[in-house]
Amino acid sequence: MKTTFALFLILINSLLSSEANAHFSHFEPRIIHLYEEDQDTVILMRMPLPLVLLDDSWKGIDSKQEIPFTQRVSTADSVEYLLSHDAIRENLAGLRSLISSGYSIRKNGQNQNYRVEAINIFNSDSRKPFSSLDTARSNFNGDISISADSRSLFDAGLDIRLRLPDTSLINDEITISSILGDKFNAINRLANIINIYRDGEKTSETTVGILDYSSTRQPSLAIRLINGFNSGFSHILIGTDHILFILLLFFSATGFIRLLSLATAFTLGHSFSLLFGNNLAMSSPAFTPGIELLIALTISVTALLLLFRKTQHIGTTPILIIGVIHGFGFSFVFNELAQEGSQTRLSNLFAFNVGIEAGQLFIYSLAFLITVLIKKQLTFAKPMHYYVSLFALAISAYWVVTRSIPLIEYIQI
Repeated sequence: MKTTFALFLILINSLLSSEANAHFSHFEPRIIHLYEEDQDTVILMRMPLPLVLLDDSWKGIDSKQEIPFTQRVSTADSVEYLLSHDAIRENLAGLRSLISSGYSIRKNGQNQNYRVEAINIFNSDSRKPFSSLDTARSNFNGDISISADSRSLFDAGLDIRLRLPDTSLINDEITISSILGDKFNAINRLANIINIYRDGEKTSETTVGILDYSSTRQPSLAIRLINGFNSGFSHILIGTDHILFILLLFFSATGFIRLLSLATAFTLGHSFSLLFGNNLAMSSPAFTPGIELLIALTISVTALLLLFRKTQHIGTTPILIIGVIHGFGFSFVFNELAQEGSQTRLSNLFAFNVGIEAGQLFIYSLAFLITVLIKKQLTFAKPMHYYVSLFALAISAYWVVTRSIPLIEYIQI
């Protein structure tokens, strides 16, 4: 019983410490542009700065490990890593070495030496555009530039310009690979947006995770479907509010057919907004916090209905509408990446949606197995759905409060 209670407290802490905006910052883009210049290949790349500075031994902020080019500042309840601008400028060769060790570039299968020509470090909250070749070029000013507001490591981004001598994007196969970040969970939220310019045309490819790109060998349809499926599956598993709502649906159903009808309605709803949400107007600053608040409210209302045994009101039509609302959280992933220059294919959307459905089935199956095991080991004074609804209500009420703050600030402006 003590172990169960400890796990419960850990879960509560994890949920409460999650960001108020649960969906709209899931993917961090690594943007890459390749083009020819003076018989060389030039590669412009943007990525989170921690991707380069953190090595495989990193155990998290609480470990208080040393990180290159930073100063660790401890307070009563947190640890912060501040960038040392002077250390970066004084040991620019060391930073270039870290970059070079993190990226392997090959020409026709042979490893190549390349130059790190320019570096730009910036605060991600005030970053300049990098989605087009012209905007990417404009971010570089000399060998090294560091914006004055780029103080915290985990809020900093990195632009680099690499030069690969005597290469042709038309006649040679240029391969860029990197396993930076593959030991961290965040690698599943790193989107690689690769743009190549040759013969006056631009072609783009978007992948997720570790980088393995060839200028001549584009991913097959099967590979794109697999990548999209994996992205959708992992996306729903890191969406804690979606998991809570799916659990509420599980305990609301009186039987398998009932659960199947509710799950299908939820699927159809969020599939609609996933497929068409990127075509709808979302320019208002209130849209993001508004959708997040609505998602939290749907969880609270569903939890209350389950708590007071009013689940007959949880019909397929309300769940369909709720599915549309939740689906905007998924669709915004593609809108966010599109703003960075990503081009989403219909096959990617389809595979992503299938991955989301597989993730839901996984959660339903896991909930069933855990419920069976708990009932065999423990005895409760009330039905299990009572405790699940109380738990979901407490968490969602917290989310309602925290997600209301951006809307209130917007109204007051």
